[in-house]
Amino acid sequence: MKHFILVFSLILSVFASKAQNNDSIMSKKLFDDALNSNIAYRQLFELCSIAPGRLAGTPESEIAIDYMFELMKAMPFDTVYKQPCMVRKWIRGTEEEAWFTSDGNHKTKINIDALGGSVSTSEKGILAPVIVFSSIEDMQKANPASIKGKIVYFNRPMSQNYYMTFRAYGENASMRVYGADEASKFGALAVIVRSLNTATDTFPHTGIMRYKTSELRIPGFAISTFDADALDKAIANNSNLKIFLKCSCVEYAQLQSYNVIGEIKGSEFPNHFITVGGHLDSWYNSPGAHDDGGGCIQSVEVARLFFATGYQPRNTLRVVMFIDEEMEQRGARAYANSAIANDEKHIFALESDRGVTVPTGFSIDAPKNVVDKIESWKSYFEPYGVRVFEKGGSGVDIGFLKQAGVPLAGLVTESQRYFEFHHSANDTWQNVNRREMQLGSAAMALMIYLVDRYGLD
Repeated sequence: MKHFILVFSLILSVFASKAQNNDSIMSKKLFDDALNSNIAYRQLFELCSIAPGRLAGTPESEIAIDYMFELMKAMPFDTVYKQPCMVRKWIRGTEEEAWFTSDGNHKTKINIDALGGSVSTSEKGILAPVIVFSSIEDMQKANPASIKGKIVYFNRPMSQNYYMTFRAYGENASMRVYGADEASKFGALAVIVRSLNTATDTFPHTGIMRYKTSELRIPGFAISTFDADALDKAIANNSNLKIFLKCSCVEYAQLQSYNVIGEIKGSEFPNHFITVGGHLDSWYNSPGAHDDGGGCIQSVEVARLFFATGYQPRNTLRVVMFIDEEMEQRGARAYANSAIANDEKHIFALESDRGVTVPTGFSIDAPKNVVDKIESWKSYFEPYGVRVFEKGGSGVDIGFLKQAGVPLAGLVTESQRYFEFHHSANDTWQNVNRREMQLGSAAMALMIYLVDRYGLD
């Protein structure tokens, strides 16, 4: 009996060693192909060129949806289709106008962008004194009479103290999202928010704002960090300074839009699904290269790498271009609702939505045993600088699958420059490095390959 156990153990050891060798070979194939290919980089250029400002509900988003649909149809997916969902249609309108003045004659122009979902000003615009606060809480402590009839200016730079820049973003985001709604309660006429940007430049960084009350809605704007500094000095030198703001945003009736989905049917478990994706929409002021055109193209690249290396997934792989992440996440909700309604078994979901800079690892939203299993594959990633595997968040779009108990993960990237691009006209294809993007593509493909082969149980 002992002899049998010893022989059996040796056989298992041989098979395990062979499997590890095969996985190492596959890892090298994926990274070699990705790093030597220009296909994904060219696709990102095309997407950003033909459909910048592809906010859900806009004509630009329709162009992007059709582009990705045709691109994926030209690849050997088993099926490519559009999944419908209803989305908001908020349009920026004509370019915003803004300036400040101390004497009513000399006007200093400032760079601003309307916040997503904002109401418009009147056709004449708003000219009013300004009052400065460092946070919503700071404003709420003020005398309401000091705010009424003024423009509230939330002026708190993103903290430079954290290595993880997303932490600084999270600390400041509430002023952009809820600042106008809260300021309206005090009789403010409009809100300006210092752009959520770690650099000093002339690019305003927009983003979603939300109205929780319907009694009085006032417009919201983001001001570039360079112009915020200039405004700070002007306010310090003249307490009578006034600001002029004008925008022509319009909210139309909601309309139908689509996720774009490509499937590679699983060879052994066709009714088990692995999802990989990014969000196709971008802000009206942005080509959306890092956020999140690059994540979409990386997800498509996962499939292309499987086709190129001849790997046939055991489980069905779904590559999903989610629509409407920036405003309401309607595409993500539609995808998760459909999966749950159809009682689909999803064994894993991976998203890329942190920019396509150098990949450093994966953040995993799953029980500890799943995190431990994924971490056991670390040696396959380490030669390519992908070293961090930790429990944490995943991505906004795949996050709705969590209610079904699906293990989730997000590609983590080097974030030091990400907020220089985020939600701004600076988020261009030229600011994406091909090798960095392709390291992320290959890391995503390798992760999905390992999950597909070995599962997460």
